[in-house]
Amino acid sequence: MSSEKRLEERVAELKNAIVSQDGATVEEREANLKKLIALYEDTTLHSGEIAEELREVFLLTLIDIPDILAKEIFSTFLAEHVQPEDFTRLEWDAPQKVVSISETLYGFPFEDESVSKRVREHALNLLRHSLQQFEKRGELEKMLQLLLLAPVLPDMMDAELMRLRNRAYLYEMRRVRRNRRFLYSYLILQVLLIFIVFPLLFINAENRVIQQQIEELTEVDLSPPEEGVQLLDFTDALYWSIITAASIGYGDITPQTEVGRAIAGALGLMGVITIGVIAGLILDWVSPRRID
Repeated sequence: MSSEKRLEERVAELKNAIVSQDGATVEEREANLKKLIALYEDTTLHSGEIAEELREVFLLTLIDIPDILAKEIFSTFLAEHVQPEDFTRLEWDAPQKVVSISETLYGFPFEDESVSKRVREHALNLLRHSLQQFEKRGELEKMLQLLLLAPVLPDMMDAELMRLRNRAYLYEMRRVRRNRRFLYSYLILQVLLIFIVFPLLFINAENRVIQQQIEELTEVDLSPPEEGVQLLDFTDALYWSIITAASIGYGDITPQTEVGRAIAGALGLMGVITIGVIAGLILDWVSPRRID
């Protein structure tokens, strides 16, 4: 067996040991990573597909246990050997994972200034490539979440990060406009329901039963051949609808039928939601707007 073939088998064996170690302890994972670093330091591995594969395995382990960077051997390997393009080979499915790695990279005080600078550059590369992945998959909401969780200082912003930030900002503006249109449509519908639909439904539900009760007590037929006697007029029903929607409920007009009570319950619930919507819109109108 050739030396190259044996080397490939060693790399494959080590990769399997590191990647498929869900039940392994942190100490076992660190031991495997040290073997990886020792293998990588072979001069024949500093370039080529095998080197890329080993760096990728290192970054995958870093995602699971970011605290290993507290040890100099791992932070030095990250700073000296991991390349910016290595981050492009990682797949990110959640902003929280990116933030976890970023916090780790920014959190450890490296004594060597060059190492510290290199690690900070990796943090920016990580943010940039994960944002690009979310953008490519059309997951703009995740882009926005990531930028909110891991903001970038102005002096660290480059042209690509600025473009990605603006893309997420425009998405948020479209989302806000869409939601506001929905709220305005809801308010218009609520006005129609409170001032027209619910009063008419209430009259129709209540007057028939009240009329029947009066007829039973007096033994007098109050109904003309084609239409009944209206005991509650539209003004009464409109007054009741407004009072119920505003959650005041004086009780001078109360529903006596099951249908009337159902209408009152639906109207009261919608009224509470409407008051919250109106309060939020008023707060938005009177609050000063910020330009970042």
